[in-house]
Amino acid sequence: MQLRILKNISFFFAFLFHLSIFSQELTQDIRIANNYFLSGDYEKAAMYFDKISNDENSINKIYNYYRLSLIELKRFKDAEKLCKTRIKKSPENLALNIDLGLVYNYWGKPQKKEQQFNKAIEQIQNNTSYSQVSSLGLAFEKIGQLDFAILVYNAGNKFNTSNPYVFHQKLGYIYNKQGETQKMINTFLALIKQSEGFLSVVQSGFSNCIDFKSNLKEKELLRKSLLKQAQLNPRKIVYTELLAWFFTLESNYESALIQVRAIDKKLGKNGHKIMELGITALNNNEYDVAVKCFDEVISSSSDKELIYDAQNKRLLTFKRKIIDGVKINNEELVDLKNNYLGLLNQYNSKGDQGRLNKMKFDVLKQLSDLEAHYLNDYSAANLHIKQAINLPGIDVSKIGEMKLELADILVLQDNIWEASLLYMKLEKKFSDDPIGHQAKFSNAKIYYYTGEFDWCQAQLDVLKASTSKLIANDALELSLLITDNYNMDTTESTMQIFAKADMYKSQYQFDKAINYYDSIINNYKNHSLNDDVLFRKAEINISRYNYTEAIKNLEKIINDYPNSLLIDNSLFELGDIYENKIKDLEKAKKYYKSLLFDYSGSLFVVEARKRFRKLSGNTNEVIKKNS
Repeated sequence: MQLRILKNISFFFAFLFHLSIFSQELTQDIRIANNYFLSGDYEKAAMYFDKISNDENSINKIYNYYRLSLIELKRFKDAEKLCKTRIKKSPENLALNIDLGLVYNYWGKPQKKEQQFNKAIEQIQNNTSYSQVSSLGLAFEKIGQLDFAILVYNAGNKFNTSNPYVFHQKLGYIYNKQGETQKMINTFLALIKQSEGFLSVVQSGFSNCIDFKSNLKEKELLRKSLLKQAQLNPRKIVYTELLAWFFTLESNYESALIQVRAIDKKLGKNGHKIMELGITALNNNEYDVAVKCFDEVISSSSDKELIYDAQNKRLLTFKRKIIDGVKINNEELVDLKNNYLGLLNQYNSKGDQGRLNKMKFDVLKQLSDLEAHYLNDYSAANLHIKQAINLPGIDVSKIGEMKLELADILVLQDNIWEASLLYMKLEKKFSDDPIGHQAKFSNAKIYYYTGEFDWCQAQLDVLKASTSKLIANDALELSLLITDNYNMDTTESTMQIFAKADMYKSQYQFDKAINYYDSIINNYKNHSLNDDVLFRKAEINISRYNYTEAIKNLEKIINDYPNSLLIDNSLFELGDIYENKIKDLEKAKKYYKSLLFDYSGSLFVVEARKRFRKLSGNTNEVIKKNS
């Protein structure tokens, strides 16, 4: 008895051993066959696949490469047999019918191909799942048979009793691929008729299918379709929402406001929708419309917190409008400051101060920035920053940001060592936070300004690994400046003069800064800092709205310093000046294009490409060097 059991056990383990060996050989054969296929040796690949196909369990693993090898070798009968076998084993996979249809296509049997494609679609019934229909439709899309894909998705809609619009999104995208813009629009709008819950899906579909910058004809078709639906369905707010979205997307904020005003009233939003549009307009520098929106909220809403927020945003809009203007008008800045103070007085007169502290904080932050950086009223800025810091209930990080601003103002006042102490405290308190990294960088700059280059460099080496990309880039830039120019001459005086000039520039003492910069060019004709001097002077001239001189500075860098690391910076600045200040768009395009093709590794390339396409109106086309 025991002997028989031992024999059975031995037989069992022998069987497992041989099974393992067979499995290893099979895996090796599949690997070899795949390698032959990928290298284009279809005959050898097919030889191995023929052998492997004897094992029915391995068909799925080799199916695609095996089928394609047979087609390449014109073994169409074998390819047909392979596809039919796979269809028989997996009838639920309707996309396999496409494979068989393609075999007939390569075999020169177009009628049988059409029959097989139609047969696949005819199998869609009530019990066909969403994934089965999707896979079949996608299979047709992959081979460019879009008309058949449309038939698939329409059949899927027909037999889906719970949602007869389930494949409308896919249909919309196919019509767009075919250039059938009106059909695409109608298909997406049909989703809205079925349920207004599809609003975001429809908006996404339209924005993906129509480039609002360049597809003017398609955009006009959409506008007319939306207007028509809004007129036919005056009680359906969803079409008004779509129109508002459309006008916002094409930057027509005046028309968007008309629609949003109606939405806000019909939905009883008490000004919230108008407020949202105002913020969007502000973020897109559409200041006049933003002010209109905020004024409407202030005059018509009964939500006190919303009114306070609108008042704050209204002043922020005026501030940005003034600062982004051709030239800052000091009287306008003083008037803006008085408006901020008036808003603070309103907040202080209210009973529930705790509820208003966050709004007061924002107003104080904007006011102190205006006073410090545009009115040079440092004592008032310090006072308002301290008021903001002492407000209860404010987030610790926001307090940290205000203390950072306080240290920056100390630098403006030339109290640099007092600023350094505050930076060090902030660095210690926010050691793993962008605030701490910024404080460390600002403190390193103080040592740079005072000529302590070794100590500054040590701090910059730490910051180059900063989690904040912006700070890391700034640290790297300053580090390279010091490395490339420190110790170039034995006295080190040139670098110290340059650093002193940089300090005056950061303090808005532009005349002093320029005198120091010019002393380098006048006394050190061939110094490696001369291109940096020109770039700094260009930045000062831009701040003073002296664009003609700024252009001269930047062009001198490009023409006289062909190996300068600042050429890509100069090209981008020139493009920006011509685009946004002088409004010479052709010249702006010229400089952006030069940056794209001559300095393709520059950090400015992505933004330059975006701006060039915007100015050209060709947001999707490949940019050609000689175009």
